[in-house]
Amino acid sequence: MAGRLAVDFEAWDDHASWWENESEAARRRMSIDDDTLESARHSFGKIGSSTVGEAYATTLAARRELGERLAGCAQSVATHIRRDLQTYADQEDDSQRMLRS
Repeated sequence: MAGRLAVDFEAWDDHASWWENESEAARRRMSIDDDTLESARHSFGKIGSSTVGEAYATTLAARRELGERLAGCAQSVATHIRRDLQTYADQEDDSQRMLRS
């Protein structure tokens, strides 16, 4: 065989951990609590609460939802990396066993 493929498991595990940390960070960065949403609805007075205030609260709620979606995406990447690493390790072990027998 001309070359040997070697997977740096530790580096890929670190990369998966980075994605897991990014998942938590995205959720935290984009987080809006319910009290803030309610406050946004009423921050433009009686007249503005049904128009501008509601639009502001809707925008903040969309931001929170986006944070959850980004967090889910980042977690999915981490899970994908870890699953593929395990698959590769299992196949490598099977191949080594077959070569020895």
